Amino acid sequence: KYIKAWRQCVAEADEFLAVYERFVREVVCPAIKARLGPEAPRTTFYYQCPPTLRLQPGPSKQFRRIHRDAEYGHQDGEVNFWMPLTDPRKTGVRLWVESAPDAGDFSAFDVDYGAVGMFHGTNC
Repeated sequence: KYIKAWRQCVAEADEFLAVYERFVREVVCPAIKARLGPEAPRTTFYYQCPPTLRLQPGPSKQFRRIHRDAEYGHQDGEVNFWMPLTDPRKTGVRLWVESAPDAGDFSAFDVDYGAVGMFHGTNC
């Protein structure tokens, strides 16, 4: 019930969604284009709107089961972005990712407050 109410709150937050749309246009798409390189063909990007926002109070001893987003029906071509809204060093919140699918070498994906990190959460 809480998750549904939270998603509804995000979906109805017009000012937040306007900032999100600008963030996708001005930060996310250029970052992906840069990773594809100058020789990449013209590409259309699709993104989730409203975004999924995950709240995790820290520090916490409770962890979600390690998973890949593919287990929830996400497509192979998707990439994830993590932008901590607080300083992870102060809150003790960590995101753990693998270097490659099935590598089993989960390590902390450190992103500073105010920065954005990209990772392949569908398979890693």
